[in-house]
Amino acid sequence: MMETNYIGAFCLTNLLLPLLRNSPIPSRIVNVTSFTHRNVFTMQVDKESVAGKCYSTSRHYPCAYIYEYSKLCLLLFSYELHRQLGLMDTSHQVSVNAVDPGAVKTNIMREIPSSLSFVAFTVLKLLGLLQSPEKGVNAILDAALAPPEVSGIYFFGGKGRSIKSSSLSYDTKLAKKLWETSSDLFQELHPASGDTRWL
Repeated sequence: MMETNYIGAFCLTNLLLPLLRNSPIPSRIVNVTSFTHRNVFTMQVDKESVAGKCYSTSRHYPCAYIYEYSKLCLLLFSYELHRQLGLMDTSHQVSVNAVDPGAVKTNIMREIPSSLSFVAFTVLKLLGLLQSPEKGVNAILDAALAPPEVSGIYFFGGKGRSIKSSSLSYDTKLAKKLWETSSDLFQELHPASGDTRWL
């Protein structure tokens, strides 16, 4: 799950970043995260954790925790990339935003017993929090269509709304450590791509 939810996004972004920075028009990076990142209060950012390898030997694979952890990694990465790009020449405008569509009725809970997913979706619907995929996409569209100068923002739930993410997601030391660890993993996966430790 870490590879799909976080490492893949980190690698793809780093592979495309030279093209985005050299584009004659402003470019945009949008990472889809989740409010569940707020359930992570401390985190390890060593290679084993970031690659998800430390969980593969667990008797019971902690799906919920890894999902939450991966979404926090995406936020830390988004904010760190925004900071790094902001320190560079501003003539290459690349904006970076994170987005949380909120609770959307998708197949995300297909791996858990159907009775549990039914209860979860029913409760969310009764609370008025469950959205259809057609409505859930609005927050992603907000981030994708935001003006080029809008960057480093956490969009939530549509209607152009942005909110603060968890306090841990703004930890710059943790974000830098995650960047270095992720860059090391990226180098192992793509040795010919050059050093991505710092843009």
